[in-house]
Amino acid sequence: MVTLVLDFAVTGVYHLFKYGTIHKYADRRALGERSPVFHHTLKPNTEFLYQRWGNLRHSVSTNSLGFRDRSVRHVPLSSDKYRVLFMGDSFTYGVGVPYEKTFICLIDSELEDKNVEVLNAGVVSYSPAIYWKKTEYLLSRAGLRFDHMVVFLDISDIQDEAVFYDTNEEGVVWIRGPTPAMREFLYEYTTILRNLWEVAEEAYDLATEDPDVRRTEEDRRYATNEYRSLWTVDKEAYEDYGAMGLRKARKHMDRLHDLLRRHRIGMTLVIYPWPTQILHEDRDSIQVRVWREWAEERSVQFIDLFPDFIPDDDPPKEAIRKYFIPGDLHWNEEGHRLVARRFLEMWTEAGRRP
Repeated sequence: MVTLVLDFAVTGVYHLFKYGTIHKYADRRALGERSPVFHHTLKPNTEFLYQRWGNLRHSVSTNSLGFRDRSVRHVPLSSDKYRVLFMGDSFTYGVGVPYEKTFICLIDSELEDKNVEVLNAGVVSYSPAIYWKKTEYLLSRAGLRFDHMVVFLDISDIQDEAVFYDTNEEGVVWIRGPTPAMREFLYEYTTILRNLWEVAEEAYDLATEDPDVRRTEEDRRYATNEYRSLWTVDKEAYEDYGAMGLRKARKHMDRLHDLLRRHRIGMTLVIYPWPTQILHEDRDSIQVRVWREWAEERSVQFIDLFPDFIPDDDPPKEAIRKYFIPGDLHWNEEGHRLVARRFLEMWTEAGRRP
């Protein structure tokens, strides 16, 4: 008992010194909240000065719609401007990067003088089930009006659809079982107990042959070969969750497309690789083939960023170093600049209105 009390006390003092609060995950609670319809969202009209992503810190602001934005501000439900809504997960949200450096803000800055308004509805850990239900909520319940939606479909969306999310009459549901609240509590407020928990998890992973245990130090340095990213290059991963995840993702993307069509809203689909696909030079990826065909069948504009991140003349690891946060699978500022530049070139060339 004395050890337990000391663990809480010493950890609390350390967090107070490092974060300014004993609550290690204070930024999560300050910014996020549960949604009964689409699982989770961001609190509206909120500003947090020091959101952490690994060793990186930056401020985050949300607008009246609960979207990440330049600042806290009121966004009217309708606008005289041509309004483009971006939907996606952590890449679209822009983790680890100040908002003004994200591809969304760069696109917004380029288009604002052309009577175009850009909104960012992306949030960490979204997938097609949430893309659909959140859009349905925004259109039918919130009364938001917009002219075009751009969906950034992520590599991890496929495992999320297979393992974590599904939909019922109420909305998006978590299908993996209850959130491990005990684990999060130990990680936030303890050190000794957290280390013991990690040892137990590692032993369990070894006993159950967790594929991520096989990752090398180099894999971790370049954020490659994480199991949830392997479904495009590894038959075992594809059979384990890839095939099912694709089926469910197509189902939810079909429902999203039908919803947008009923509201006469245009749609663009964007896909991009993770470091794993870059390492394996997976240019003709199943992710590319499946979603190109899906887009062609529905007359949806399709933007493939795989060739931009997997160039013929750059070694894969050099491209990863150039465009990604070190040791992380998300884009750095250079990666966001690349995405913004290529999107603006391809979206305009396709005759979409800016």
